[in-house]
Amino acid sequence: MPARRPLADRNADFVRQFTAKQREAHDDRIAKQAKALTADQHAALRKQLELVQFLPPAYADATKINIVGILRKWKSYCTFSGFENWRDAVKDANRATAMSFLHYLCQTYRITSWGTSWQYFRQYKQLYANVMGRYMDTNDSKEIKKWHDVILVAMYGLRAPCILGKDVANVDTLLVLVTFNIRYDTGIFPWERHRIQLPGCYLGLAFTGARPAEFVDGETKTGKDEYTKEILSQIAATSIPSDEDEAPDEDSRLLEKMILQELGDRGRPKALCYEDILLMIVCHPETGEDMLVMYIRLAHHKGMDNKPKPTIFYFTPTKRLIFCFISIIVSLAVHDRAFAVSKFTNVRTIFQAKNRGPVKCTALRWKEEWLKRPIFRQRDKSIAEEESDESIAEEEPDEREYEPLPYHRLLYDMERQSLDAGEENKVEPKAWRRGAANAANGDASDAVRDQMMRHDPKWATFNSAYINEKVGFHLQNAFLDEPTEDSLLAMLSHIGLMRDPRASKEMVPDEVWELMPPDPEIEALKEERARLKGGRYRIKGSENEARIRELTKLIATKEQQRKKAVQRGYRKHYFHNRPTWDMEADGEEEEEYVEPAIDLQIPERAQLAKILCNQPDNLSPAEVLELRIQAAELMVILCGKRETARPDRIRRRAQAQVQANVTLKEESPGPDPFPLLMDRKQCPRCIGDEKLSHEERTFKYCRPAVMYDHFDRKHARQLGGVKQISCNHPKCKEEALEFRHLNHFKNHVESVHGVKLRA
Repeated sequence: MPARRPLADRNADFVRQFTAKQREAHDDRIAKQAKALTADQHAALRKQLELVQFLPPAYADATKINIVGILRKWKSYCTFSGFENWRDAVKDANRATAMSFLHYLCQTYRITSWGTSWQYFRQYKQLYANVMGRYMDTNDSKEIKKWHDVILVAMYGLRAPCILGKDVANVDTLLVLVTFNIRYDTGIFPWERHRIQLPGCYLGLAFTGARPAEFVDGETKTGKDEYTKEILSQIAATSIPSDEDEAPDEDSRLLEKMILQELGDRGRPKALCYEDILLMIVCHPETGEDMLVMYIRLAHHKGMDNKPKPTIFYFTPTKRLIFCFISIIVSLAVHDRAFAVSKFTNVRTIFQAKNRGPVKCTALRWKEEWLKRPIFRQRDKSIAEEESDESIAEEEPDEREYEPLPYHRLLYDMERQSLDAGEENKVEPKAWRRGAANAANGDASDAVRDQMMRHDPKWATFNSAYINEKVGFHLQNAFLDEPTEDSLLAMLSHIGLMRDPRASKEMVPDEVWELMPPDPEIEALKEERARLKGGRYRIKGSENEARIRELTKLIATKEQQRKKAVQRGYRKHYFHNRPTWDMEADGEEEEEYVEPAIDLQIPERAQLAKILCNQPDNLSPAEVLELRIQAAELMVILCGKRETARPDRIRRRAQAQVQANVTLKEESPGPDPFPLLMDRKQCPRCIGDEKLSHEERTFKYCRPAVMYDHFDRKHARQLGGVKQISCNHPKCKEEALEFRHLNHFKNHVESVHGVKLRA
């Protein structure tokens, strides 16, 4: 245990921090004074403001991106209609042009709801206001509204928005997802930390009712620059006086600079960061026992730029370990080594920490450098590969490692896991928000419910958009004065009722794929590509190279779209007809469903699944705490692991190899798990990666060419930029062999390990 720092050192730290803050405040004050305008500059600014009739509103980033999106559609419409300049077309536009543009959107894009089409028109009005410098006439807007509602909705059969229903999740759906994630999922992640982050996101969304963008990065990266270039620059240009012969000086560009200026960097992403989380050791007011609690401050909600409503949620240890949000946060923080307390390098010391002295609450602080870093992060595959190679020295942490988890990644994983878990429809993040709102409704007051959901009470948002359309009250039995079936109604009013664990996302049988006729559009594209290639394999330098490559990308896109369409259609067909098939098979011998066994390649994941999914009910508080510590310790270890191939593929390949090999005699010694002479289908880098399981380290690809592709894609790029390369084979680590360049390493692999790599 590290020695406690003396009081003099603490006082010196305070003096150093205080003087640094004073210096920073002084520098900020000097910077503001430098930006102050003189009297002459104020006069020039007033002259420029007289020329500007319209200033851009304080749009949110999402609104700017939407305006850029409608601008692209407007440019497409201008090309279709023969307008030369899109800006002049907006200036010459009238009510008839707006009606025609709205008609063009409905006929060109796949719009199914009139809410979407009218939203496009609202974005067009924002574009119109920014270009024209005035808002659209109210009478014209009303006439366009009638044109949209009376003509276009009927012509294109647009449905009402949200008519398809809104799914509401509950604790059963949450249990299915978190259990499937840790126990049955065969998906591959860039690092196994993501497998711990996913249930953290699920639990956080369900326990707070927050939108996903409050936990992960929901910002769109493109569009804002184009808005500044296309829209703001034109508004700023009108602030420069045009009646002067001389070139504009700095004072004449004051307003232009003000309009084009961007907000300063927040210094942190719009996602859940460590500074938003506080872990505390609190003395329970009833039992007197010290326990670990946590609060999370959510500030990046919808509309935060205009009306910030930060909300703080408190969390306590749960009885069921699989739902313990605190354990996940603690394990991620320990893996990051983010605690300011030097001895908090393992979860046991954190869960067993006690208050000292007369205080009833002790806050566990974070290191200064971790405050603005996200806790749910993405990791580029190349970074994961670099850190797994011990031969590559890590000089300084790569900032890409601290990028927040993007929203699209969370959405994809949630969709895939929910479908693979047997849900009839994919579970979306909004289902957790609706579930949290309906769970709080009735138990909490309306004011508290609206506070948790960040709703304005005067708009009654919950009743109009979030209330469960499936009535959860047994009105029939209440009217008949009979006992109500509350538990049955609770099950019927949430998603997951039609869940079938036999279903999965990719459940289309091979027979269906064989019987499926080819797509005529794809076949036509393939014929065109074959005609342009003229039987040649190499197309580089040919006159049709650009078109052939374009066709190749288009064919791949069309094939992927068709595959997804077939999968969606078959799942819908299966869930619609399965009850009929089961009822028609009544009287026949029913096929017994066998629950899949836990067969995981990473031992720590298997142990964690056993603890979380098989928790006994009659445990004492001390036993629950010990089990909680064991689970969190396994989570920390699992964060440092990774998989490179799906476990089911590894098992199939291993079974095939066992059947092909000759059975060894019982008295013969066991084979060397990592022989010096390798199979030519084994990867010479993965065999020495101790973060992988034994099956992955000794994995044999189907043929050497596939292994070559894997090595070039995963290892060659990183090894090519390293000055000193070492062989991480277990037999070569002891000798500490070093190689000057990649070809030197490849020569060693071929001569010593018997694996020839591409030159």
